[in-house]
Amino acid sequence: MLFSLLSSSWEEADENMEELLEELNNTGYKFNRDFVLKTCLALLNKGAAYSVPKFREESTRENISKNWNDIANAIKDVKDFLYGKTYLRSDRALTSYLGLIPIIYYRYHFKDKWSSVKRLDEYILKTLLTGSFSGSPDNVIDRCVDTIRKTKEFNVDDMFDAIRRSGRNLQVSEDTILDFHYESKNIHLIFNLWYKDFAYHPAFQNNKPQIDHIFPQSELQKVKEVNPQSGRKVLSYKKRDRDQIANCMLLTQQENGAGGKSNQLPEEWFADKSEEYLDMHLIPKNKELWKLRTMNSLLQRGRS
Repeated sequence: MLFSLLSSSWEEADENMEELLEELNNTGYKFNRDFVLKTCLALLNKGAAYSVPKFREESTRENISKNWNDIANAIKDVKDFLYGKTYLRSDRALTSYLGLIPIIYYRYHFKDKWSSVKRLDEYILKTLLTGSFSGSPDNVIDRCVDTIRKTKEFNVDDMFDAIRRSGRNLQVSEDTILDFHYESKNIHLIFNLWYKDFAYHPAFQNNKPQIDHIFPQSELQKVKEVNPQSGRKVLSYKKRDRDQIANCMLLTQQENGAGGKSNQLPEEWFADKSEEYLDMHLIPKNKELWKLRTMNSLLQRGRS
């Protein structure tokens, strides 16, 4: 409905929006109209919250159409930074797009100073890891924008202070990382940083990345121990143990499919792999550590 209000007084709105989204998403992201409209409101100092009355104001619609090229360029410039400087090159890694709005605001209003911003990658990574802009983030966005408007700077410490004043936690600890697991929303965020040269959008379908277990689930589920209380045999490795990030790696679809790794243990799978391959996956060269019995030490490291 909001976009309909905009397009009712701007004939080229739909065409321009589709053109922008196509450019933004041609490398694997999923920017959408809602994000662009929310960004427009923030850039025009209307507040990030969606509101029909805002788009009913003729001045709002006129300002968006009149400044569309500058708005679009600011968004594209920030997207290029994200893709080129942070290695977060896929929608699966970018768990929230809304934290980009304060950056786009700064790029739009202070273009001449944009290239000198420091620690921008730290801001992006920390807010994504902690989910600072998850849930209902309009108040967080507005606080960050207000800070930029007053200081005319994008100071990362000021941004973090504004986020904390909005009641959001920015604490990143070892536990934050180790809490990620096989099905975590954020695990691809970590893997995009870890596997910097891994193509998340290859031309060949069979080269698409998949998360796999280093020590296969099927083998870990065979390992049992006697419960001292019941006397029954129970799984030695519970689901949270099998799925922890320390037991995950990134493989191509081809490697992970039929004739690939399948249920091979590390001592089999890594036996003929090059040092470069082991380094890419952060696998130790000591082959004794590839044996199933070392899974206990892996778990202890993850829990300590």
